Amino acid sequence: MIWWTVLIVLGFLAVHLFKMARLYLVLMEHKISFGRFLLMYFRTTFINLCIPFKLGEIYRVEEIARETKVWQVGLLSVLVDRYYDMAALLMLLVPFDLFFRKSLSPITAVLFLLIVAVGLLYLAVPPSFAYLNRYLIVKKSSARSLAALRGLDVIKKWYDFTKNLITGRSALIVFASLLGWISEVVTLKALASYRGLAFGLGDFASYIEAIFMNGNSQILTVYTGTTALAFLVLTIAGYLVKLCCYARKDRA
Repeated sequence: MIWWTVLIVLGFLAVHLFKMARLYLVLMEHKISFGRFLLMYFRTTFINLCIPFKLGEIYRVEEIARETKVWQVGLLSVLVDRYYDMAALLMLLVPFDLFFRKSLSPITAVLFLLIVAVGLLYLAVPPSFAYLNRYLIVKKSSARSLAALRGLDVIKKWYDFTKNLITGRSALIVFASLLGWISEVVTLKALASYRGLAFGLGDFASYIEAIFMNGNSQILTVYTGTTALAFLVLTIAGYLVKLCCYARKDRA
């Protein structure tokens, strides 16, 4: 029993170490101090676990925007974080579906199409922008063309924001995401064994489907509740440490 507890704790730490690393890599260029980033991760993760349907990500968007002073970064960093998270998850789900289920599950198919569509859209922006921008400037001079040019500029700015979040770090972000999911599988297995629950390959697929479709999964309920409690404690502890640091500075 003690070994399962140790494995659960180590697995929990690994899961969120890699998830924090992924988000930190995305925000690296915005130079948020590690202490502030850590507190932000603790409180936004706790809120995200407490609110269903991942609506807590809205709070994370607001918090990142407040830290970076750029609202586009708040929104895009969360979207980029989710994109790489799902891409890494697919690296586990696709082989599982093909080798064990012999076909793609609905959630795997939807995630695959979403990842491919977003990736192709991102790759299409630079050449499409260059062509359409040149075409509208040379061939058109109406009010509609001017409005289209302004729209293209907005799209290009959002593309540039996104590019700055991932340039030179894409491989590291994917690697951190993949290690995070592998650690989560190990942690779920240890937690299930500790609680006397079944957890095999089929149960992991049910766990993923429950996350995205708000379905029933006993291991998801246990894992979410345990993780939320852990992050509540970490958040409180983090702010107590912060208050102690302020108090020490005032006395100095």
